[in-house]
Amino acid sequence: MKQYIILALITIFSFAGTTVSAQNTSENRQENVESAKVAFLTDKMELTPEQSQKFWPLYNEYQSKRRELTKSYRSGYRRDVDELSEQEAKARIERMFDTREQELQLEKEYVTKFQRVITNKQLVKFYRSEREFTKLLLKRLDARRANN
Repeated sequence: MKQYIILALITIFSFAGTTVSAQNTSENRQENVESAKVAFLTDKMELTPEQSQKFWPLYNEYQSKRRELTKSYRSGYRRDVDELSEQEAKARIERMFDTREQELQLEKEYVTKFQRVITNKQLVKFYRSEREFTKLLLKRLDARRANN
């Protein structure tokens, strides 16, 4: 009898777990991706615990500033390109290059900060591993889409 009760409880909790996972928001997914990225990059860069403790807050600050730049660039560009006048298209192109220059300046600023915490070799591994992680993530998304 105990076995049937345990089996019934396991079945109920399995369904409850499925319901909870079905309610997984994009925010939770983003957190999962970020956690996986931190683990992946920490491993690839061979960060010590002390380096990790100093590097990741800097990286998060850097990412936040990059997102702000990207967000400010994209705001107001909801219109279809075909609806733009030549002058508006030219202004958009100029703003795009201004944003890229700002991103480059931000990256240079943070490279200097990163170099205070990690070695140059680790920094090169960081950039390489960041691209590698993005490729892996895209492959998994493609595989998931193919299965659906």
